[in-house]
Amino acid sequence: MRGHEGDARHRRSAQSLDEAARILGLYYRALCGRKVALVSCGPSQQSHDSDHTVWLPETVARFGEASANFAWCKVALTHRAAHHEGGTFDFRFHREARHYARQRPRLVQVARTGHESDLELFFRQFEQRDLAVELFTLCEDLRLDEWSKRRYAGLRSAYERVQRAALLERRDFAQLRPRDALAEYLVRVTLGDDTLPPLDARLQETARRLRAALSPLREPDATVEDSAEAAWRAYRGLTALAGAEGGEVLPTIFTVGYRDRLWTSYGRDHGLDPQATYRFSDPRRRAGARRAALTDIDHDEGPPLSREPVEHDDADDLAQHPDPGRSGELDADEVSSFVYPEWDHVRRAYRRNWCRVRETRIAPGSSTRYFDETLQAYGTLVPEIRRHIERLTRDALRKVRRVPHGDELDLDAAIEARVDLRAGLSPSEQVYISRRKLARDVTAAFLVDVSSSTGEQVNIAGAAAASPIAQRARTLHGRNYRTIIDLEKETVALLMTALERIGDAYGIYCFSGAGREHVEFMVMKDLDERLSDRVTARLAAIAPRQTTRMGPAIRHATRKLRSNEARTRLLVLISDGRPFDLDYGQEYGDNAEVEYAVRDTREALDEARARGIQTFVLTIDPQGNDYLRTMCHGIDYEVLDDVNQLPSRLLALYRGLTGA
Repeated sequence: MRGHEGDARHRRSAQSLDEAARILGLYYRALCGRKVALVSCGPSQQSHDSDHTVWLPETVARFGEASANFAWCKVALTHRAAHHEGGTFDFRFHREARHYARQRPRLVQVARTGHESDLELFFRQFEQRDLAVELFTLCEDLRLDEWSKRRYAGLRSAYERVQRAALLERRDFAQLRPRDALAEYLVRVTLGDDTLPPLDARLQETARRLRAALSPLREPDATVEDSAEAAWRAYRGLTALAGAEGGEVLPTIFTVGYRDRLWTSYGRDHGLDPQATYRFSDPRRRAGARRAALTDIDHDEGPPLSREPVEHDDADDLAQHPDPGRSGELDADEVSSFVYPEWDHVRRAYRRNWCRVRETRIAPGSSTRYFDETLQAYGTLVPEIRRHIERLTRDALRKVRRVPHGDELDLDAAIEARVDLRAGLSPSEQVYISRRKLARDVTAAFLVDVSSSTGEQVNIAGAAAASPIAQRARTLHGRNYRTIIDLEKETVALLMTALERIGDAYGIYCFSGAGREHVEFMVMKDLDERLSDRVTARLAAIAPRQTTRMGPAIRHATRKLRSNEARTRLLVLISDGRPFDLDYGQEYGDNAEVEYAVRDTREALDEARARGIQTFVLTIDPQGNDYLRTMCHGIDYEVLDDVNQLPSRLLALYRGLTGA
């Protein structure tokens, strides 16, 4: 009877992929900046991840607790995402490993064929390609698992639990041929079990050499080139054993459940999976190419900010609560880095020095072409945008009547002058109206979300598709489509043009994140920076990054605004979705990340408001109302139904927010 009850509890604790797909999809995107479809597969299906699809079990019931089964899914996605973030596809044949003397050939000794990638070139050096790919994958599995446990420390305990469970599912050495037993031993080594298999002395020595060959892959600075050298050595050891035993049957490597099967189709009867071919041949697709557009800091443009703590870092409200995460405190380890607290709504306390913001300046592109094309397109094709800019400019001026010089005739003064002239009196020459700039005292910071989802294409349908700007978009910026980030960048160009005309001080900042230790705050234009070609050339270099960790970015923008003494200080947050990052509240179980992120963002907005900063949130997320009611309690926000409205709507909002 207890057995039946245990089975029932086990079924109740199972994690269905359908139930968790939304949060897991966000989690994967947070890890590596890629949007994929999570597809379920049965236990007997041989499914391979592709560039747009990740396969997970339809139901995970490996553990007796629902949270543990959910964590298994997170570990599985973390491992798969690590191929992108950990450098698998950045392999270079010519580059030396860090922990191995080179045994693979030099580049001058081999010939590349066609558009063959470096990974393809490497695998072509083996007679048994399929085994080489399997062994390389196994070495990368070890390296990336260790890399992931260091990078995502909060997931380490779950990761190790999943690995221990995977070891329990492995095959018995006694049931395997010697060569298969050695291959199985390699798999176990990658899962953390170094116990030698019960084989004869000759195989024991081979096992020791294989274990030693993989050991350097655990080092923090191990690279994909180290995995290639380790695979080279493992291949030679196993094929030498096969030759000694006679026959050509090669070892069989049985897969590990939480690891992907991306590589296992390589060299089989049907060749490489088409999507895997694409990933082999385009190793620069990952963030390395995007990051090339950014520099650590542009030291020639203004002094760095002070690293003194902002007021809320040691305010009384923090001291009133026990610190729930003091052991995880971070340091501002560089001149351009800053640490901020994070609000833990579960414990109702701040985690002091919990997030590290790294401020960089966006490196300018080669020209101002993107900026110039945007102004030309909108100025000639969208009269509404032009009217908004002119209205902002006009409203920032006041009329001064009866002046000797001006922009237009003062009709009343002109009539009086004419009457005086008819009466034989000397007429006044002050018959004009002049427009003079109002004494405005406004400073605004615009915080633009550049998370990975902003790379999605904008849907233009119906009447909007026939509009002039939609037609021009087919050639604007050299592409026949537009993305969300294109609209954000175009909005920034128009906004800067308008604010330069009315004379308000303003800053344009982009933000993204990859965990609490790596929150990116990228400066396009600082508050005290003049608009120049160098600034406008930065626009083209803005590109989608990773996650949407809003809280630290808001706190850093608040810090900048608080250093300004303007009477009106405005912070405008522009986002395409809800706040989310890979380690937001991860210790609080299933689906905790979203609620935790929303609550911390709300607290950051409240902190800004408490310091006299007017805040506004503008989102183009159709589901924005679902979470903005909580996140923006007492703070103005708006959800745009159509992303194409972003430029005109933001200009109109700014006029209302500042009284322009």
